Amino acid sequence: MRKLSSILILLLLTSAGSKAQTLSSFSNEIFKEAKSEVHDASEITLSDFSYRSEYKNGQSSFLELPRTKPFVAFTASAIIPGSGQAANGKWVRAGIYFAVEAVGIIYHLDRNATARRQEKAYEEFTHQNWSVLAYAEWLVNYSIQNNLNNGWQDLQSHISGKNPDFSNTTNDWSKVNINLLHQVEQETPFVFENRYGSEFSHLLPDYGSQQYYELISKYYQYQPGWQDWYGQVTTANNQTPDMYRYMWNGRDEPFTLFYQGRDRAQEFNDNYRAAGNILKLLVVNHVVSAFDALFTVQLKNSRIETNTNLMKMEQFSVTWHF
Repeated sequence: MRKLSSILILLLLTSAGSKAQTLSSFSNEIFKEAKSEVHDASEITLSDFSYRSEYKNGQSSFLELPRTKPFVAFTASAIIPGSGQAANGKWVRAGIYFAVEAVGIIYHLDRNATARRQEKAYEEFTHQNWSVLAYAEWLVNYSIQNNLNNGWQDLQSHISGKNPDFSNTTNDWSKVNINLLHQVEQETPFVFENRYGSEFSHLLPDYGSQQYYELISKYYQYQPGWQDWYGQVTTANNQTPDMYRYMWNGRDEPFTLFYQGRDRAQEFNDNYRAAGNILKLLVVNHVVSAFDALFTVQLKNSRIETNTNLMKMEQFSVTWHF
């Protein structure tokens, strides 16, 4: 009986061990041990929403600089108005600055070219109508008729027998000693209908100079050099002292060439002034455009920084799993 019990206990133990081995094998072979699955996750933080300049990483192109650097935008628009605005997408303002620049340059060139043509035409007009010899001859007669003691005798002997060449008055400059002419001018007063005035206000400038062309159609002193005065007074018959007294009493002298020259000179000078004023406007356009571009980039950078700071105050983060 004891033997039988021992055998049964041995069989049960063997069976249990076999089952335990089988379960362990089943467990190891069929049901694998659970492992934690690793997920690659990255967090989106506030830095992802912050403005990142590629220039800081050395990856920016030259064209990117006006968008991020205020001084570069300033310089670009100072050189080419509107360029800094265009780089930042401000197309309306860029178009205005570009248009002002283009129209201004075209207008300046047109006024300047017109003034040069008019000035050249005026000079040709004087070469046909104003003579230094005619002026010198009148000055001698003026001195004689008004009994002036201004050394006119030397000038008279120098120009005696010479006639103005109104086909080209530039030839007359070789016929007159300009130093003798200046000596007489310095001692000659203005003689009016009933009084003597001060000495002549100017000495005739050298031929071809800017002052020469300006003065002969600006000051009454040089009226007698014009062809119509020479024909109607200097070479007129029956000379009288009244013919050699200035008629200034608030009315113009009755000779037209002087006033035509004056109007021609004023016309080209007005165009030169207009061209100069446009240049001033272009300078203003460059300056305004430059500062506008500077403030545009500064304001953009300030807004980006402000928005970033506001987001930091919220103190939140977003996790993105993938």
